[in-house]
Amino acid sequence: MLARKGKKYHEIVCYISSLICTAKEFAIGIRGHWSIENCLHWVKDVVFKEDNSTIRMGNAPANLSILRAFALNILRRNGHTSITIAQRFISHDIDKLLHLVE
Repeated sequence: MLARKGKKYHEIVCYISSLICTAKEFAIGIRGHWSIENCLHWVKDVVFKEDNSTIRMGNAPANLSILRAFALNILRRNGHTSITIAQRFISHDIDKLLHLVE
């Protein structure tokens, strides 16, 4: 049983693949995919609001996505596990921000 915000829930997910492997190998691949999704894409979508961006011309969306990933990696490398708290911590202090990239 999984829990979200203290409430238990049950989820069934189905996958279709032409991959030939054992159930264990398939499960490891799926968990690996969701680990990446939860660690990078979810943060970029929810915390950095990447999906709400109105920037859609030329290379700008890709460039901003790279900058968001760069910022995320800098914060994580400096020990921040909550990106939201890290943003609040450094958002109004340029010295704290510059210290992260030294």
